[in-house]
Amino acid sequence: MKRKLEIEKAVTDVAELNGELRNRQYLVEQLTKANINDVNFTPFKYQLSPSLPVKKDGPGKAIIVILSAMIGGMVACGGVLLRYAMASRKQDAVMEEHLV
Repeated sequence: MKRKLEIEKAVTDVAELNGELRNRQYLVEQLTKANINDVNFTPFKYQLSPSLPVKKDGPGKAIIVILSAMIGGMVACGGVLLRYAMASRKQDAVMEEHLV
């Protein structure tokens, strides 16, 4: 442990202790060596301007209205049948009382 501490104190360059720092210094050196003076860039616009969709997504109003009407009709028929079944049971119970 003492030897390690002596070694670390003897090192004056921080890059020798940290490998990541050494890698970053190398990358910076490579970037400074790169010669980009003779590169000729031609800027151009490649993105189209935004526009509204041609066709609306999702179901149309007609489909929603038709499905709503069908569901409403089924609920109404179910209510009528339930009311008829309850009245029929009540009438059967009254008839059995009269027969007994």
